[in-house]
Amino acid sequence: MLIEDEDYEDLLSTPGWAEMARESEARGEARGEARGEARAREELITDLLGRIFARRVGRRPSEAEARSIVERSLTTSAVEVEDALLDLDRDALLRWLAEPTKRD
Repeated sequence: MLIEDEDYEDLLSTPGWAEMARESEARGEARGEARGEARAREELITDLLGRIFARRVGRRPSEAEARSIVERSLTTSAVEVEDALLDLDRDALLRWLAEPTKRD
């Protein structure tokens, strides 16, 4: 249900509603900030580790490979993924990224 601006202002003038609205807005902002921070972290991982991938393999990672890099970085550690990118040969690296990520 959509609330018109005037109705929303009336609700805010009602005792109790203003505090509930502020709390709700704060929770929404916090969720938005958390989503934004998570997205920024994923973009950073994709950029940094994607560049290492590109140097080792000779091309940018596909969408599936980039998702695997991010998922593995978040579920294990970015250090483990970085080690794999640097230590595995090209074919082993591609096989490793294609394997399903193990969940604990």
